[in-house]
Amino acid sequence: MTKPVQWGVLSTAAIAVNQVIPAMANANLTALRAVASRTLSKAETVATQFGIPEAYGSYDALLADPEIEAVYIPLPNGLHAKWSIRALRAGKHVLCEKPITVNAAEARELEAAREASDLYCLEAFASRFNPVQIQAVEIARSGVLGDLRFVHTIATFLMQTQDPDDVRLQADIGGGALYDIGCYAVDAQRLLAGRVPKTAWADMAWSERFDVDIAGTALLNYGDGLRGTLQWGFNAPWGGPFSLVGENGKLTGPYGWGAPKGEPAMLLQAGGATEAIPVEEGLNGYTAEVQDLSEAVRGLHAPAFETESLVANMRIIDACYASQRSGRAETV
Repeated sequence: MTKPVQWGVLSTAAIAVNQVIPAMANANLTALRAVASRTLSKAETVATQFGIPEAYGSYDALLADPEIEAVYIPLPNGLHAKWSIRALRAGKHVLCEKPITVNAAEARELEAAREASDLYCLEAFASRFNPVQIQAVEIARSGVLGDLRFVHTIATFLMQTQDPDDVRLQADIGGGALYDIGCYAVDAQRLLAGRVPKTAWADMAWSERFDVDIAGTALLNYGDGLRGTLQWGFNAPWGGPFSLVGENGKLTGPYGWGAPKGEPAMLLQAGGATEAIPVEEGLNGYTAEVQDLSEAVRGLHAPAFETESLVANMRIIDACYASQRSGRAETV
């Protein structure tokens, strides 16, 4: 039997403890060997909770463990580039939480480190493994809609806290709604459009207290007649519908990326007919992204999103923030 890939987790962040570590238990060829925190007692608590063999009181100590082959990095956004590069240089494959960095310049540095290492470094967008999004992208690229003209994506949730210790509200480590939740709408739209836009114009609700964006809207111009709109925020309930319009038809997801049981996930209008498209539930997205990398490390296949640029999303996000500052459309 093929030996499971030995994983380590850098940080005891909530997304790791509540989502990814539990999901790892269901991923093929995956064994969680170690967890690290800057405070050893926190790492020991999580290790005990999940039966993880090793707990480390520093991230460097985990990276020095010769048994660990891959790491999951759920650190604050501003630390993603630094620790992803360190992990690659330590000989570990990397699955780093979105957004992969806080700007395109850092993303280019990370891509260069990945190329130099000959290891995998992937952005942890669990949404990319959502079966509705997968099928929507397939339809968008199939040609059934004709030349694409309009695309809309949205990502929101209602933040319940105004705690200044919440990393999502700390500007100096990459806080803000576009980084935290809007990046999902950016990534989904770029995959649906099949390319990077040429310009972005954005308008954001800005928190003077925290100096981060709380919500925003952006207009993206992809050229060749295709335009997109993005919405994101900490100020509305989870999710929202998406839509894609072409010269020959329209695809809508009235429930976003998750439809209630018994309801169609999408509606495809083309050729004078309307087709309700059901989508079966797939593997949990967090499980799927870990399993995808584990199977790739063992040579079963290439990672599903190996060819996706680490820079593309960050170019769009950079342009949106630049537009917020300038008040005009900015080049992506």
